[in-house]
Amino acid sequence: MKTIETDVVIAGSGPGGATVARELSLAGKNVVILERGAHHKVRGNVAGPFSMVEKMGFTWSREGLNMLRALTTGGSSMLFCGAAIPAPTWLLEKYGVDLTPFMEEAEKEIRIAAFPDSHIGPGARALMAAAHALDIPWEPMKKFIRHDLCDVSCPVCMYGCRKKAKWTARDYVEEAVKNGAQLINRARVDKIMEKNGQAAGVLAQTPEGELAVRAKAVVIAGGGLGTPVVLQRSGIENAGQGLFADPLVITYGVYGGPEMDMRKEIPMCCGKLDNSHDGIIIGDLMDPLPTFLLQMMYKGISHIPKSLSHSKMLGVMIKIRDEISGRIYPDETFSKPLTPADQQKIDRGIQVSRKILAQAGCKPETIVSTPVRAAHPGGTAPIGQVVDRDLETRITNCFVCDASVFPEPCGLPPVWSLIGFGKRLAQTRLIDAI
Repeated sequence: MKTIETDVVIAGSGPGGATVARELSLAGKNVVILERGAHHKVRGNVAGPFSMVEKMGFTWSREGLNMLRALTTGGSSMLFCGAAIPAPTWLLEKYGVDLTPFMEEAEKEIRIAAFPDSHIGPGARALMAAAHALDIPWEPMKKFIRHDLCDVSCPVCMYGCRKKAKWTARDYVEEAVKNGAQLINRARVDKIMEKNGQAAGVLAQTPEGELAVRAKAVVIAGGGLGTPVVLQRSGIENAGQGLFADPLVITYGVYGGPEMDMRKEIPMCCGKLDNSHDGIIIGDLMDPLPTFLLQMMYKGISHIPKSLSHSKMLGVMIKIRDEISGRIYPDETFSKPLTPADQQKIDRGIQVSRKILAQAGCKPETIVSTPVRAAHPGGTAPIGQVVDRDLETRITNCFVCDASVFPEPCGLPPVWSLIGFGKRLAQTRLIDAI
């Protein structure tokens, strides 16, 4: 067995883990980052995501819900659209966790800002005008994208930004490595090493064999699906008892007005951002053709010909704040049933999407919705149950920093919140403790 000694070992390089690594490396701490996936090349085309996501995107719950999870340096932030949504207010109001100063710090560092009008494409504009005509709030979103570097004709935010205009967690990992941190890819963390109730490091499997990383503190940041498995194998059995997943559906319609190709627009520029009332977020979004074709195949063979009209379509995504249900198993399989309340929200969101598309000029008979899928698993190591407000588990100096710690479903992109969690953990607990 190979052994490494360090101050802190971080299992996972998504937004939470990458932020902790960056902050600690800036403070001169010795950091080892273990990433289960490879350090994939950013291709900037539709083939890129398939190499990064687990099982090429064919990961399913026991009930048949498709769940996307990227296993690569930077985690699923490599494939997100760059939407920057602040932390839910209930984190402070109900749980006493204030991420505000840390998110403000990140906002300045990353230069988070709403896109200017010049970057909103004609398809997104048509949907926004249609929503306003229906008295639906619909505004430009803040983005993790520097518009001064962004090419308005480039739609590849989800495939990998070639111009480095979109921030990803890989940016923080690379900064940490420049500051002296060690990144080890293809390292699957199996278990937390514990001595007298205190974290002593982790055991991991690599292509070269078993690896022991001994450390003064451990941060598990393997995401909503990966983290609870590590915790369960380490004796924290109440991890993974229920999860949320932010189920989503994209509804499409063939546009009947002047020619436009929404596939060539920057995705998710505008939408209905406030989900406090109905638990539904809505925005402009298009699947790339291969993914759209796959979704139509899932829907049924009769829908496959709709792919021929993909270039003429407008797309509206709805994402719901689902109920916590199901569980994660130690063998890495998971259960995630959609409750009746979840299905009601999905149906309501689809109906709103259909109205917006019809108002925008899409022919009603062409409107079609994809099957339900999910993208933001979390709530599997929640504050108040598996970790405390400082994100520490029952094992002293063992922390969790990813979407697992949310005690309630969010229904919103979590990246900005996770950066806040990472800064808070590093600056208030770890820097002075190790």
